[in-house]
Amino acid sequence: MSVLDTLAERLASAVKDGLGLEVEPAAFVLDTPPDPALGDLAFACFPLAKASRRAPAQIAAALAAALSPDSLVAGVRADGPYLNLRLERSGWFGEVLEAWRAGAPSLALPPAERRRHVVEFSCPNTNKPQHLGHLRNNFLGDALSRLLAAVGHDVVRVNLINDRGIHICKSMLAWRRWGEGATPETTRRKGDHLVGDCYVRFARELAAEEEAWRAARSLAGRPTEEEHARFEAESELMGAAREMLRRWEAGDPDTLELWRVLNSWVLAGYEETYTRQGIAFDRVFFESEIWTLGRAEVEDGLARGVFARSDGGAVVCPLDDLGLEPKVLLRSDGTAIYMTQDLGNAVMRHRTLGFDEMTYVVGSEQEHHFRVLFHILGRLGHAWAGRLTHFSYGMVNLPGGRMKSREGTVVDADDLLDELETACRRVLEESQKRSDLDGEEKDAIVRRLALAAVKYYMLKVTPRLDMVYNPEESIDLAGNTGPYLQYAHARIHSLVRKSGVDPAAVAEVDLLGEPEEVELVLQLTLWPREMRLAAAQLNPARVAQRSYELARSFSRLFNAHSIYDKVEDPRLARQRVALVAAAGRALHQGLDLMGIPAPERI
Repeated sequence: MSVLDTLAERLASAVKDGLGLEVEPAAFVLDTPPDPALGDLAFACFPLAKASRRAPAQIAAALAAALSPDSLVAGVRADGPYLNLRLERSGWFGEVLEAWRAGAPSLALPPAERRRHVVEFSCPNTNKPQHLGHLRNNFLGDALSRLLAAVGHDVVRVNLINDRGIHICKSMLAWRRWGEGATPETTRRKGDHLVGDCYVRFARELAAEEEAWRAARSLAGRPTEEEHARFEAESELMGAAREMLRRWEAGDPDTLELWRVLNSWVLAGYEETYTRQGIAFDRVFFESEIWTLGRAEVEDGLARGVFARSDGGAVVCPLDDLGLEPKVLLRSDGTAIYMTQDLGNAVMRHRTLGFDEMTYVVGSEQEHHFRVLFHILGRLGHAWAGRLTHFSYGMVNLPGGRMKSREGTVVDADDLLDELETACRRVLEESQKRSDLDGEEKDAIVRRLALAAVKYYMLKVTPRLDMVYNPEESIDLAGNTGPYLQYAHARIHSLVRKSGVDPAAVAEVDLLGEPEEVELVLQLTLWPREMRLAAAQLNPARVAQRSYELARSFSRLFNAHSIYDKVEDPRLARQRVALVAAAGRALHQGLDLMGIPAPERI
């Protein structure tokens, strides 16, 4: 039982004695007061007001009177609606460091609360390389998967490769017309980048065609939606792309062969990119294999009266209960739309993977789509539709503004990591005081620093918010960055290694008590609960925040006191080494939950 669990049980007992209420210990959430002078931990009494029919300040006073000091609680005081606890140093420190002595405490939930949880993320289109926006998706999906697995869930990481459709045919057509037989081998260019070049070339040629089309019709100014639709209907290029898609869907051998070749280039490139990012999947699905799924679901729904035919002959799902217009599921010509495909995909996932819960990691621009998707699945009678979640996240941009794939203004993920590695190498060389790192080891450290820089910067932002990624800020060794956490982790390992102390053999804590030591113990006390909360809330930003606060607490202790080499009392030195070693274990866990490498030396 942790210190927080023990205190929660004591508070539940005090509520029963002082207020006559039966309250589960889990209801008592302790946190740090705004001023350390008030106490080590505090409980806000507001949640008990309704049941007790008392003002929060009265509740705090009653609990303070009902709680008596013991080996863990040194003192209690009521401050308005808050109950502040001062903990007895020896008992508190001893329990916390004992919990961390052999390693990080388990975060696992009770077996009855564990679930099979599918997390779908990444899902790139095979018409271009992954870019900055994909990085945020990849890192969030990976961190969510790690968090859910850490608390005991059976996590299945799923990627759906969008390898068919008009956007893929645009790249294919451009390669056929202007590619001049280029291959990754002849151009020495990654396959996904080569195909992405074709996509950009198509967009440029299409823009030139539209400009000529408008000039021929004496159209000036910015195109209206109607004018643009007219152009696309008459465009030779768009017509050719649509014809290529028609041939693909009809199984034309030449079209399918070109599609297979270009897709193979992209997928090989993606594999390199994922490996570099530290991203892996348990199952990979392809849109080309499932795009016809869903038609049976729609036809079944139509037969059962869940759906209806519109006057124009399309199959629609009424959405009056959502206050929305009917959603088309099959066009009047019988062709399906993406919603139809997603219906079939969800049913197939539940049938093949047998999930209890499933989370889709997709940008906030798709919130309406998933709201409707989950609603339609529920209308079809799938009880598990209520256990589907859209993990929505905001857009990521650079200081220079938005990115556009068609215009070639996106920042490719590979190029960004290349630039970050160059910047990290410069910073490392400027700050490096040791010369004992060989070239291979330095290269490995540079790669880890660069990955930490971009991962942490994206994960520390509340997912739902739009964000601006600033590469220079992300590599600041003294800021709220991934490399700062890595340096703190490496410093802790260096201290422990050089001290010659075995932290697992240190059982005494009686000499610890400096404010910086208390602060670090408090971080370790709250850590397991905070990680579980991050998993329950699907919020990797909470892990980032607590990891940074932990690293800062260690740094304050390191800057204020010698850890071992200038400490006169060897017992105090051993205890401090044991304390910072525990902090190192927690920091290692935090970095791992974010998918960030935790080097032992830099």
